[in-house]
Amino acid sequence: MFVQEFEATGINAGTYQYLAGQRAVRSATVESMMCDSELAKVRERPAPWAGLHVCTVSLRVLDQSASTRNTYTAPVSVMVNCPPAASAPADHCIMVGFYAAPNRVLY
Repeated sequence: MFVQEFEATGINAGTYQYLAGQRAVRSATVESMMCDSELAKVRERPAPWAGLHVCTVSLRVLDQSASTRNTYTAPVSVMVNCPPAASAPADHCIMVGFYAAPNRVLY
């Protein structure tokens, strides 16, 4: 799953080698985040258990290399499993899903 989602961000095995040669770096900061009942699709179909949270995060992405600098906004959906879920660690949350493909991003 993560290879497909990573490629949805515009990087695949073919471009990785080229970008490494260009000393390319990608960084991102969160512009906004909506979680759980703030998302229409989650209101329509709530999480199947307590502790599972779904968020849509708008990221401000900066791609820079030796020759270029590009900024853009990208939405991603993140799912985390937190206490009191029986399958979550007792003291923290764990990521269970990351979606960058447009057809998988929740709004």
